[in-house]
Amino acid sequence: MFFNAERALGRELEDFSASLPGVSFLPVPPSHFIRYNEKNPQGVLLSGMCFAEGNGRILEGKTVRPVHIVYVTAGNGHRMAARALREAFDREDAPNVVMDLLDFSSDLFKWSYSDVYAFVSEHSHLACRIMYDLTNKNREESIVLRLYEKISLENVKKFMRYIAENEPEKCICTHFFPLNVLSRMKAAGLYGGDLYTVITDYGLHKMWVNDHVDRYFIPSEMVREGLLESGVPEEKIVMSGIPVLPKFARISGVKRSFSGKRLSVLFIASSIYNALVLDILKELEHIGRPLDVTVVTGRNHDLADDLERFSSDSSLSLNVLGFVDTLDKLMTKHDVLITKPGGLTVSEALCASIPMILVNPIPKQETNNSAYLQSQGAGILARTAEDVGRLVGRFYDDRSTLSSMQRAAALIAHPDAASAVVSGVLR
Repeated sequence: MFFNAERALGRELEDFSASLPGVSFLPVPPSHFIRYNEKNPQGVLLSGMCFAEGNGRILEGKTVRPVHIVYVTAGNGHRMAARALREAFDREDAPNVVMDLLDFSSDLFKWSYSDVYAFVSEHSHLACRIMYDLTNKNREESIVLRLYEKISLENVKKFMRYIAENEPEKCICTHFFPLNVLSRMKAAGLYGGDLYTVITDYGLHKMWVNDHVDRYFIPSEMVREGLLESGVPEEKIVMSGIPVLPKFARISGVKRSFSGKRLSVLFIASSIYNALVLDILKELEHIGRPLDVTVVTGRNHDLADDLERFSSDSSLSLNVLGFVDTLDKLMTKHDVLITKPGGLTVSEALCASIPMILVNPIPKQETNNSAYLQSQGAGILARTAEDVGRLVGRFYDDRSTLSSMQRAAALIAHPDAASAVVSGVLR
């Protein structure tokens, strides 16, 4: 028997049950969330507050406990990595559930952790740098880190109760917050299953390091070196890459000739502040090379409105797109990518072997990503809009640079990262 459902928030049990014909929901105490047990392997909705996507089933008369994939909505990358893992487990017909840890917290805490992070990461890089440095320490050395983790734990007790009562055998975390929670639970004897983590940036922050992690799935030698320096045994480290959706894995190996008279540029601008986006476009216009520029604004409607008023000369052809689900196709059709260096975005771009110009990185996780890509020859950090213009002009005049960057990107891509993680967890 299979259970597979979208997350439902704030819906009454009767309404949700009615929306899923053939799936039964049993009356249970309201303090729980989802239970998998011998009598009810398909899953039970125990509260209208939170639900998780996933599936559970019986094999040969035995309950198969689903692998739990836990992320946090702090940016989009952690969720997308979790989604990629879910699809990889589904391909193996392995039961799994995916959940956002913040769905087990109050609306106020969820807002402060997720929405405030999104605002600060876009508008206050100084605050990001200070917070990164304050928490990038060993726990015994940092009062700030210990206080931060204590406050965080107090706000996810429902998640801790859910884990203690449902006893999953395997948990994978794509964010350090649930990893810290589950590691503490293992130390206290409240969780006895295996604990895995997928590190979603190319540099290591020490909040990923915990005593009770069974295996770290990592994307780079930089992370490996950091883990070893922190005392993590070599046998607990697996070089897997960052999981990407199958559609990005399928475009691995794309080769561009870079021989066209016009250079095509893809600009993912949804998380970049509007003024910088406009300045970059003005610089691309200023260099006077024939360019076809596609700007993806995502759900940033204010930016889309600003771009409607942007006028360019005949050398620059501008195409503005809102939210798209075809980044894989867009990456294969363009010669150069301008983007913030988020871990998931650049992992997808590496699969497409597209040369990258990296702009407006968040300190320090994205600056570390930039440093890694530059060291491997797959991307170049542009600190100003003028730098972007100069780089694109250089690329137009010397296409051999783009060919070298394309080859470098292909060498460090991990299109099968999700499958590698699943294999490591299920073996």
